[in-house]
Amino acid sequence: MENAKGSVVAAGLVLIAIVAIVALGFGMMLLYPGYDPGLLGQEVLKKFSSCQELESFLEEKASSQGYGMYSQMAAMGAPEGGADMLGTPAAAPPPKAAETHSEDYSTTNIQVEGVDEADIVKSDVKYLYIVTGGKVVIVDAYPAEEAEIVSEMNITGSPSELFINDDRMVIFTYGRWGGKTASSIFVYDVSDRSNPVIKRNLTLEGNYYDSRMIGDYIYVISKKYVYGWTEPGIPRIATSAVGEAIAEKPVCNCVDVYYFDVPDYNYQFTTITSLNVKDDSVAEQSKVFLMGYSQNLFVSQNNIYITYKKSIDQIMLANRMIDEVIIPVLPPEIASQMVAIKNSNTSEWEKMQEMSRVLMNYTESLGPEQGAEFMQEMQNRSMEFLIKVSKEIDQSVVHKVSINNGNIEYAAGGKFPGMILNQFSMDEYNGYFRVATTTGGWVGGMRTDTLNNVDVLDSNLNIVGKLEDLAKGESIYSARFMGDRLYMVTFQRIDPLFVIDLSNPASPTVLGELKIPGYSDYLHPYDDNHVIGIGMDTEENQWGGISTSGIKLSLFDVTDVANPQEVSKYVIGGRGAYSIALHEHKAFLFNKNKELLVIPARVHEENGKNYWSNYWHGAYVFQINLVDGFKYRGRIAHQEEVNETERWYNYQYDVKRSMYMDDVLYTLSESMIKMNSLINLEDINSVELPSYEYRPIPPPIEVM
Repeated sequence: MENAKGSVVAAGLVLIAIVAIVALGFGMMLLYPGYDPGLLGQEVLKKFSSCQELESFLEEKASSQGYGMYSQMAAMGAPEGGADMLGTPAAAPPPKAAETHSEDYSTTNIQVEGVDEADIVKSDVKYLYIVTGGKVVIVDAYPAEEAEIVSEMNITGSPSELFINDDRMVIFTYGRWGGKTASSIFVYDVSDRSNPVIKRNLTLEGNYYDSRMIGDYIYVISKKYVYGWTEPGIPRIATSAVGEAIAEKPVCNCVDVYYFDVPDYNYQFTTITSLNVKDDSVAEQSKVFLMGYSQNLFVSQNNIYITYKKSIDQIMLANRMIDEVIIPVLPPEIASQMVAIKNSNTSEWEKMQEMSRVLMNYTESLGPEQGAEFMQEMQNRSMEFLIKVSKEIDQSVVHKVSINNGNIEYAAGGKFPGMILNQFSMDEYNGYFRVATTTGGWVGGMRTDTLNNVDVLDSNLNIVGKLEDLAKGESIYSARFMGDRLYMVTFQRIDPLFVIDLSNPASPTVLGELKIPGYSDYLHPYDDNHVIGIGMDTEENQWGGISTSGIKLSLFDVTDVANPQEVSKYVIGGRGAYSIALHEHKAFLFNKNKELLVIPARVHEENGKNYWSNYWHGAYVFQINLVDGFKYRGRIAHQEEVNETERWYNYQYDVKRSMYMDDVLYTLSESMIKMNSLINLEDINSVELPSYEYRPIPPPIEVM
């Protein structure tokens, strides 16, 4: 009897758990009464008519949250840095009398041709421009034997990234303005590299998020979190030019803020600002959008796409779960009671409690066998239901903003199922926006199988083609769109590489699939029929699971799309190995003509010592071609030996970037720039970089 009773109680507990999911939905109903995301085909753009309307909108959404929507935002800003965002270059030695330059040099590894991405280092035919140690350093790097620092710029605030455009350098910093998080954009004339001259400065309230440079225009995306609805704080901008006073103004007035009348958990002002880096007389332009928390960004030569996770409407989930999962398996008389409770005028919480009581009483009336069968059926139906609706409730929002010679205009909004991994999961091609996403995982508080999808959206961001339910139970680890094809890697225990045909936007099709151990975190085109992958090798561990065992390089041949092959493989290091290039594409250096591949790496080498005490930092250099595949040439270290007392303090020796000028390889860490021959990898020279110096927060910027 005890076992029978236990089975019945267990069945009741399962039902209570299911009802708890429904209860969560009921609790969330109070947040967004009457809202049905299923009716939302596109995100409809609106403008506020007044500041009062903006405040009322935020108050309505925030008051229904049930938790502090804004309390966490202050902690999510950029680290505290300088508040007085105007800086001046430090004194520097005079330029060299004679100038020589390279004929061939590498540039930043970017996603879209013609759309440059800011980075911690930029190069040209002769100089390197580096963000390091809280400064911006200009290094005369060619010829390598004579390399030296020609300028150290003490930028007030904390520099993060930069662009170089001929004789103009653009620097992004973060800090504080009037006690609030701010981002600043500095434009310098560097025609004399030893004496940069500031030409222009913009300071924006909020966090610098990302940027792109197209031609002579930069487009900067910044975020300012909404701290409260009574004073939402439209982002301000402070501008200055040489010989002019600093001028402060709002980026816009309340009536200029664009928004979408849909609920969200975390609101922020997303500001897109354009600036001409060559012509200081061209005024900056800005547009402000009240959006959810932005997660990923893709920029083509004509459009900016901003994506974020869509808020879930739990009303639909709760009601559908009651109707489709619970009521159909109950006897008619119990089902009638449930329907009556569901349609009653009591509070949602009272409905949940009453339905729980009815379900518990019913399960207690069942025998052990019936109880176990009923419990299993409910579990199966719940899982089937959540898988079915996961694509409806697990969605992303996308906003398209057109850009052209500094002009910024909202173009369209839409949605698609699943979550984006990173910028390489998105692409624009022949007017279509393509995305690769993963759905499932956790839905409605229950674990479901993940599924992977490819969606094609037209210029108005309506879905016109889709490929669904790839690699059940796996997730996307990397994706790369190349013209009419998509190469996509998913992973759980092995690495399936999918080759997907997108030549017909209405009907994406899997052309081929390759399953091999390990996975790729980043895919890079070698040529039209070959792809390089960098990820991790894997092996089965003693518990029957999968463990990573080294950095894995793969060369895939997709000439026969129905039968892709891994034609070469190389594994760097073993357990504990890591490369920044796994998750930062700008750290990946490849040149097909030079047959050159350079991968920053950090590997553990035991050598009879404590496992963690011998920690090698540097870069691996390979020759790569279609005949020999990966051919190891050697490695370059910024620190060869590490004693046990230093092992926790040596990250300044991690190589973060690599580049070349003619036949010289330059590797960059926080400690130095090192120069090696590309012919034999012999040391040529090194330049020590300034270490980070703590600087107290300066006084706020004075706005005149």
